[in-house]
Amino acid sequence: MKINSWKIVFYLLFFAQVLVANGQRIRYSINENWHFIRADVPYPTQSLFENSGRLVSFPHTWNVEDVMDDTPGYYRNIAWYSRNINIPSEYKEKQLTLFFEGANQEVELFVNGKSVGVHVGGYTRFSFNITDYVHVGSQNQLVIKVNNRFNEDIPPLSADFTFFGGIYRDVYMIVTSGQHISTTHYASSGVYLRTPEVSQEKARLEIKTMLTNAASVTKNIRIEHTVIGPDKNVVITTSKNIKLAKNSENIPSEQTLKILNPGLWSPEYPVLYGVYTRVYDVGNKVLLDEVYQPLGFRWFEFTTEKGFVLNGKPYKLIGTNRHQCFDKMGNALPDEIHIRDVKLLKDMGANFLRVSHYPQDPTVMELCDKLGIITSVEIPIVNAITESQEFTRNSIEMAREMVFQDYNRPSVLVWAYMNEVLLKLPFKNDTVLHERYLKSVEVLAKKIENQIRLDDPDRYTMIPFHGSIDLYYNSGLSQIPMIVGWNLYQGWYGGTFDKLDVFLDVAHEKMKGKPFIIT
Repeated sequence: MKINSWKIVFYLLFFAQVLVANGQRIRYSINENWHFIRADVPYPTQSLFENSGRLVSFPHTWNVEDVMDDTPGYYRNIAWYSRNINIPSEYKEKQLTLFFEGANQEVELFVNGKSVGVHVGGYTRFSFNITDYVHVGSQNQLVIKVNNRFNEDIPPLSADFTFFGGIYRDVYMIVTSGQHISTTHYASSGVYLRTPEVSQEKARLEIKTMLTNAASVTKNIRIEHTVIGPDKNVVITTSKNIKLAKNSENIPSEQTLKILNPGLWSPEYPVLYGVYTRVYDVGNKVLLDEVYQPLGFRWFEFTTEKGFVLNGKPYKLIGTNRHQCFDKMGNALPDEIHIRDVKLLKDMGANFLRVSHYPQDPTVMELCDKLGIITSVEIPIVNAITESQEFTRNSIEMAREMVFQDYNRPSVLVWAYMNEVLLKLPFKNDTVLHERYLKSVEVLAKKIENQIRLDDPDRYTMIPFHGSIDLYYNSGLSQIPMIVGWNLYQGWYGGTFDKLDVFLDVAHEKMKGKPFIIT
């Protein structure tokens, strides 16, 4: 039977309007039909977009061709995207959030000519509440300014990968009622699942939900959590009533559950549960919002005596690093390429992925959960830092975005930062500036470490080093993270393979009690 495309669109719009009428969240892609110009110009006119631009869809990068040509360098500057979007009259009492999975690396959003906000950093997700900027029941213009220029206050400063410019992951509109699970808490799900105690007999599940009430009056809501087992049957449900103050945002609500005889997540058996978090209006019992998050039960440790142990069983971690670029696509990859890569990793017998040197597409992380790939994820401080307050602020913000956005992933066991950060020391010939720089790196590392451990007290932390034992030990960096990563290439970049064990023996002796991963 042939179905006309306009009928499909009609049915989708009808379905979305029914959800809105019932107060439920809707989320839809706005990837298509953006006017694009690559030019360092002031705020562009609509005629400039239409006459000088071209139509593109996300994911998109403007560096696919100039990165690969014979001319040195590639465009690192400003580009603009624009499209009109209809905001139906049904959204009058709704909250609207524009959600970006990733854009490199400075982004400013304009709605109807007004600046909504700015996001800094090319690899984490971000969102903007645009409710106060749109005209309900009519067309609205979205304009996005993106800049991938070098900026000494934004990591990475340098790296062995390309800094492709563009909105290279998906973009969504999220529509919620006035009372909802927050969409703007570090662009996360707004629901955080912690499993501080896990055994074969029982597990403790702590759920923290960030709630928002955009109304100008206090609202009485009921928050409900339902745990779904691997067989899709309900394991347990809990709920409680909450009074949300008017005009409140990111208000935490916490509940604790006990799960008996949990199935355990592992590379061989990646057992996945799920949690539905729902918000109801207490008065009329209408469902206002709903979010689903993955849940996995496991316990683990990294030690110098036992190595890595998961659920009481020792494992040898074998895997790769992975970058997010591809031939003739740059970093603007469709989901099927992300899926292909993780499946290749699983098929070759690996159980570990170092997600380097930056957080990657949510599809990558979802596949690691489903296929049983243990991961470490890191922020892109690579080779060096800038000794500025803004660099520090941006680094800590990136670390918090990373942690909160993948907090519920059972596959993530390690948070990392500062890859080979002493590789390119800037003041080798000035003793005073050299020592000051090393101290600045140590201070920044401690700040990031403390923030990550505060936000996530259960996972391990790691800094990957290049092969200079004394440099990292004497600078104090090796004492800061819970795990040291060594990027070693004996027999490849130089030296011979039989020197690998010699290096590790010296490192173990120097850094007693510190677990290592060859990263």
